[in-house]
Amino acid sequence: MAITLVRRRTEDTGLRPLKPSRDMFGVADLIEEAFAGEFDRSGRNALREMRWVGRWGFLLLWVDLFASDVNTNLNGFVWTDRGKIVGNTTISRNTADSKQWFVSNVAVTKSYQGRGIARQLMEAAIEYAKELRGKSVNLYVQRGNKAAIHLYQSMGFKYISATSLLYLPRVKAVETLPLPQGLNWRNHNLDDKDANAAYQLAKAVTPLNVQRERPLYLNQFHKGAEVSFDNFWRGMFGLGTARHWVIEDEPGQFAAMMSVEPGLWNSKHKLRLMVHPDWWGDLEAPLISAGLAHLKTCLRRPVSFQHPDEHAPAIEAYQRLGFKILRTHLWMKLVF
Repeated sequence: MAITLVRRRTEDTGLRPLKPSRDMFGVADLIEEAFAGEFDRSGRNALREMRWVGRWGFLLLWVDLFASDVNTNLNGFVWTDRGKIVGNTTISRNTADSKQWFVSNVAVTKSYQGRGIARQLMEAAIEYAKELRGKSVNLYVQRGNKAAIHLYQSMGFKYISATSLLYLPRVKAVETLPLPQGLNWRNHNLDDKDANAAYQLAKAVTPLNVQRERPLYLNQFHKGAEVSFDNFWRGMFGLGTARHWVIEDEPGQFAAMMSVEPGLWNSKHKLRLMVHPDWWGDLEAPLISAGLAHLKTCLRRPVSFQHPDEHAPAIEAYQRLGFKILRTHLWMKLVF
């Protein structure tokens, strides 16, 4: 299926569909310029792969012809000026029959910003999703990018949620803080009863609009023998054992959960925290401090993970304990 672009353009200047066989080098350079300083290891690897694709672009001539009809991450549009790529956006979906589309890498060279290029790239991506019978377009944008947020809002995108990336370069000794009285702190039992309690906690924690977008299922919260097996070989190689704690305010009713996951090989440590809204502000610091105390006994490496920005008491507690917010991404969605 070929999308029809109603745009005036001169030869090799203006808006056109992305051609993977010839555009990947230029797109990689543009993305590197636009998002300088934001790349982690996976981002740098993605750029390297894009340049590799550009080097072997002649192998992708079939994608140029059939990209609209295959499930590929190489669909998108570029804006060129006399052959140079100065704007880009990518649009993709997780499966070939999905009605939900995702826009990423919306980028315009700094000297070309303010000319309406980003809007036309977005309009083309939205038209593309509609032609392929999509029902919605999703995207992520940094909270500090006011111009982009204003553009997306003007096109009808609505806020869904926000996630902050937290980072601690080194775990230092911290004082473990006490819990309020009357609560029971224990290890996760790795059984169905605890899985159901975790599921109920997640439903209480997750905003309803987010649950409508990403429904929660009980099987997401099952933990079993794989945890013991994982910790066995972690111990064999001295990688530090994972911890899964729960706090009960009533038997079988979770007020909070914390998972502490020491990094494997070259990966970073992670903390995963859920606190029932009734206990916000009371349990975050005790659990985070205990998690850091455990990581202090593991291999020395940074701690990095994402956390829902709506959980403000947790973000504040992490910051008090030395974490920095590297960036906060807003999830926005346009429904047709």
